[in-house]
Amino acid sequence: MRSVPLRRREITPDASRVVISSRFCHAEVDVADKQMILLKLVFRIFDDRADPRGMKDLPDTQTQLSPDGNPRAVSVRLESRNMSKAKGTRRHDFRIGKLPNYVNKDRVDLNCTLMPMRPLPEIQKENAELRKKAGRQRAMKSNAAVITSGIITFGREAARMFETLPPDRQDDAFRNLAKAIAAQLDTSLESLVVHLDESTIHAHFTLRSYTTAGLALSEAAKRGTMARLQDLAAEIMQQYEPGIERGHRKWDRIEAGADYPDTLHRSVRELHQDLPAELEVLRRQRDEQQRALAEISSERKAERVALDALLADREDVETDLDLMREEQQTRIAELARMKADEKAQQAELDVLTASADKTRRHLAELDAKAVEEEKKDKRRKTYLVRLEKKETEIAAQQADLARRSADTAAAEAALTETARHIETREADLALREQRQTEAAETTRLKGVQLEAEAVDVSRREEEVAAARSNLETEAEEVRTQKWELDTSLAAIDHVLGAVETGAIRVNDNGKITLDDTAPVLAAPKFLRSRLLPSIIRLVRKIDETDKRASRVEEMMTRVRRLLCRPDVPKDVEKEANEITLDWDM
Repeated sequence: MRSVPLRRREITPDASRVVISSRFCHAEVDVADKQMILLKLVFRIFDDRADPRGMKDLPDTQTQLSPDGNPRAVSVRLESRNMSKAKGTRRHDFRIGKLPNYVNKDRVDLNCTLMPMRPLPEIQKENAELRKKAGRQRAMKSNAAVITSGIITFGREAARMFETLPPDRQDDAFRNLAKAIAAQLDTSLESLVVHLDESTIHAHFTLRSYTTAGLALSEAAKRGTMARLQDLAAEIMQQYEPGIERGHRKWDRIEAGADYPDTLHRSVRELHQDLPAELEVLRRQRDEQQRALAEISSERKAERVALDALLADREDVETDLDLMREEQQTRIAELARMKADEKAQQAELDVLTASADKTRRHLAELDAKAVEEEKKDKRRKTYLVRLEKKETEIAAQQADLARRSADTAAAEAALTETARHIETREADLALREQRQTEAAETTRLKGVQLEAEAVDVSRREEEVAAARSNLETEAEEVRTQKWELDTSLAAIDHVLGAVETGAIRVNDNGKITLDDTAPVLAAPKFLRSRLLPSIIRLVRKIDETDKRASRVEEMMTRVRRLLCRPDVPKDVEKEANEITLDWDM
């Protein structure tokens, strides 16, 4: 549990109120004169418990300067833990007791303990022996660090890359990195646990808080130690996943254009102020993008309906085109048949024309010879009749041939028009398909962009949710510390009231008795251990003062009786009266 340092303590000039201020609360407490000593003692106790060193932000860097953090980076953080905080670290790392709200209870069994932790008293004893071995004369403080807690985390992209590795490769990477950090700091690795029940994979490890030379890690870690640890983490992780990189350094980010406040770790108070506004902005962005996505979806649905209608129309057009093509083929076949018939009729006409010419030649021969014979006259008449029949048939054939030629020309013109109409319909259909394809591609690109933005908003919401869960955890710690402070003040008030009313007293056997010990027993153990000795000394001092006052009163009574004797000289009697008056005042 993280202690909260009291940033401001003021005592009003009339010593009736004390102002207590921290980053989480502000309170003014009414006190009496006799409470000043105990309140100062409580302030000193809380100052001793407050750990001014929090989790340090890691410097980060990369070959290319960027104002943002590196999403492909691995990161290592360290924090010292005294005995009480070390117990909380053990409960958190090994999931002992009540689980935090941000933990997925269905995935707790997926966590992997790569190295269990030794008993904390054993580690504390080893730390004391190392100090003694280093020649330290003073005893180790009760709130001295027992272990150093560490965490190995990844950026978003680095976590995705690392999670693709087989579990045994992940365990080897965490194990080798933790051992390398322990070797770099000249200490021992005490525990290592891989957590898979939170938003992203990470590992918690603990180190002995003293080096083998007997120095505290906070003293042994010089400037640049954390930067070297980041280099070491990137170097080892790249052996398992080459895509993982080192984080950006703070000053490199500032040089690349980042604002200095953006590179700092925000405190809990700042998160209280900033997270609601940031969450509200993210929610508005998400709502706007969801509305835009809904509009795009409705547009895509409308375009899909239009596309379906166009496809149905296209099917109808293709059916019409097929029918027109079949009709065209039929007409082409009919035209070919008509041309064949025309050719055959032309051949017959040529035969008839040749036969008529031959008949005319016979008639000319007969007329030239002037044959008066009846037989030749009869033959002439027969040829004339035949000639008339052939000429009539020739005229009929010519008329039919002209009609067929006209029909063929009309069929060819209709076929040409049909082909032109088909080409026009096909060109129009191709243009509509091209436009629809372009519109569908534009819609798809918009949908992909909105989906990417939705994924980014979801990721940022997860980050805000994780920050909120951390904030709730720290708020719970603050509430616990506030309860400790309230119970401590209640115990102080109860003890001071008991002193005033005599409920706490020294018995004849020299032991101190308190009528109601419940408020004192309800106070935190660390307060009782620091406060009770002072209270006991105060009560004994008051009891001693009361006994001395009783003895002085008894002696004064004897002095009065002595001074009231009639044989007292006059000058002594006057001085005795003045002493009596001063005592009665």
